[in-house]
Amino acid sequence: MDQPPPILETPPPPAAGEPTMSLPARLMNVFAVPGDVFEEVKSTRRSMGNWLVPALIGCVVGIVSVVIVLSQPAIQQQLREKQEQAMEKKFEELIQAGKLTREQADQQMAAVGKFFGGAFQKVMGSVGVVFYSFARVFFWALVLWLVARWLLQARIGYMKAAEVSGLAGMIGVLGAIVALLLRVNFSNPAASPSLALTVGEFDEKNITHMLLAMVNLFDVWQVGVMASGLARLAGVPFIRAALPLIVFWLVLSVGLGAFSAIAIRFAG
Repeated sequence: MDQPPPILETPPPPAAGEPTMSLPARLMNVFAVPGDVFEEVKSTRRSMGNWLVPALIGCVVGIVSVVIVLSQPAIQQQLREKQEQAMEKKFEELIQAGKLTREQADQQMAAVGKFFGGAFQKVMGSVGVVFYSFARVFFWALVLWLVARWLLQARIGYMKAAEVSGLAGMIGVLGAIVALLLRVNFSNPAASPSLALTVGEFDEKNITHMLLAMVNLFDVWQVGVMASGLARLAGVPFIRAALPLIVFWLVLSVGLGAFSAIAIRFAG
């Protein structure tokens, strides 16, 4: 006698507050369907992994990039020449003031150049990358939280904003990988996927060139993704969330670009 087919049990729906996406899925889906990712972030309980894991991935990618870039002979030579030019100017002032002899200046330049060599630059660069990876998450979380509170009249949790900032940071991680490829290919430690690529001969002392360098295409993408997350958390249309973020990012980019160019001009 035929046995009846087994009854397939339907898996129970996820409990309220439980995520339906795994963390790896959220990290990947933020590139394609960020709205779905942030809708889940809004409706589920807080998750440290949403901001911690992207920050750690950013640290790893950043450290690897620093080591690879600073291991390129052509880039090492460029950095060494800039370092020697800066030291030569400072020591020349001391020589003219009678505080050092040429022989003493040469000895000190050699000692400083040896101490601040490739290994030191890699260590300091790696430390800087780790600091930046975490500072970026919490800085943009603060921006999102303030925009929601002051401009959108919405109260959102700061750590929820950090989850949005952290997940959106995966765009920056991809940008860092692209920047690494550009720097190795062009033997330029400052190369990045920005509008500066349209400039034939890039000049760090040129304010226009520095402003173009600040318009990083992956930064634009990342700001748009963060706006999507803010819109979900605050319950407002995308354009209302995006407009203040874009304005803030433009002001920040222009300010940093102009300041960098002026500082390099005066230092040179």
